Amino acid sequence: MDEKDLTQKLYEMFEAVITSIENVSNGFLSQNQALLQKGETQFLGVLSSNLEFAETIIKKEKKSEADEKFIGLLIPLQEIALAVRNLISKEKAVLQRNVIFSVKAVMEITDLLKAIKQQFIDTKDYIFTKNPTLKENVKSGKDKIIKMADEYALMHEGRLIAGICGTKASYLYLSLIGSIKTVAKELVSFSERI
Repeated sequence: MDEKDLTQKLYEMFEAVITSIENVSNGFLSQNQALLQKGETQFLGVLSSNLEFAETIIKKEKKSEADEKFIGLLIPLQEIALAVRNLISKEKAVLQRNVIFSVKAVMEITDLLKAIKQQFIDTKDYIFTKNPTLKENVKSGKDKIIKMADEYALMHEGRLIAGICGTKASYLYLSLIGSIKTVAKELVSFSERI
C-alpha cells in the first residue's frame, strides 16, 4: 500500500461509518429499532472488513511506510470503534426498555448527534485534504460537544429535581451524552495522528 491507497482506505472507511451512524441516529431519534439495527449492522460490517484488511497488512513480512502508518493508526481507530459501539449500545438500551425522554432531552441529544456527525465529516474530509482548518474543526467540534453536553447535563439535573425526568431515564440520558463526549475525544486523538 502507498500513501494514496492509505488515504483512500481511511476516507472510504469514514464514509461508510458516517452512513451507519446516520442510520443509528435516525433509528434512535424516530424510535425505529429496525433502522437502528440496520445502522449497527452496517457499522459492524465496516469493522469486520477493516479488521481483515488490517490483519493482511500486519502479516506482511515487508511493510511499506504507508502500511506502518496504517498499523500505527489501528489503536486510535479501535478506540473510535469502541466509543461508537458503546454509544450504539446505549441507544439500543433506551429503545429496548421503552424509556421516554422529555422533548427537551430529545432535542439536546439530537443537537449532540448532529455535532458528532459533523465531526466525523470533518475528520473524513481532513483525511483526504490534510487541510489544517478541517483538523482544527475536528478539535473545536469536540470542544463544542463537551461544552453542550456539560450544559445539557446541568439542565437535566434541574429537570430531575423538578420531577420531569425519572431516575431510569436520567441514567440513560447521562450515559448517552457521556458516550457522545467519548466519541468526540477519540476523533480528535485520531486526527492528531494522521
